[in-house]
Amino acid sequence: MAEEKQSFPMLPIGHWWALRKKFKQSIPGVVTDNYLATVLNMQTSSARNNILPYLKQLGIIDEDGKTGDRAKKWRDDSQYNGVCKEMLSEVYPQELIHAVPDSDQNRSVAERWFANRTGTGEVAARKMASLYMLLLDADVSKQPDDDKTPVRKQREDRPKAEKKVEHRINQPASSTTPQLRNEGQQSPPGININLQIHISADATPDQIEQIFSSMSKHIYHRG
Repeated sequence: MAEEKQSFPMLPIGHWWALRKKFKQSIPGVVTDNYLATVLNMQTSSARNNILPYLKQLGIIDEDGKTGDRAKKWRDDSQYNGVCKEMLSEVYPQELIHAVPDSDQNRSVAERWFANRTGTGEVAARKMASLYMLLLDADVSKQPDDDKTPVRKQREDRPKAEKKVEHRINQPASSTTPQLRNEGQQSPPGININLQIHISADATPDQIEQIFSSMSKHIYHRG
């Protein structure tokens, strides 16, 4: 006789944490597909088919959708670890728990087990394994905290960029340089002066002209 295929919860991890956070704020008396669609921002039909059955399977709500003692434990940080262990022992067979006893093991081992046991494809087996590993981990500190999302610092006003002007002046050889008497000898080399001038971006044309006029006066001695 062929072994009967089983089905295990495939509750998405993001929805697990989002719903738990909502339960911590206010636990509903009855969980409906419309409630889940509103809280998880999804279609009602998707909530009915992909979320509601798994909450029942895990015992977070009963067959009528009512919340009870387990839902209260699930949302309580101090009891979270214990309620995860309860779900593991009730939902998953000992064969799996012995084969993959802790969350430090390679997840592919759990995925392979689910694929073989349920006859589902890779995507479904991966979802089952993800939730199983989350329950094994039973670590409430891993719940995302949306309230601590870093806020980008506003850009500060940047200082105005400075115009970089490079002005090269070829200074002729000084008139006081003594001439060599022997024409066969080479004359001394001229002097090249390279100046870099940084001018503010908000400088006016008249101010720039005044700067170069002053340079000409002091370098070439032109009054």
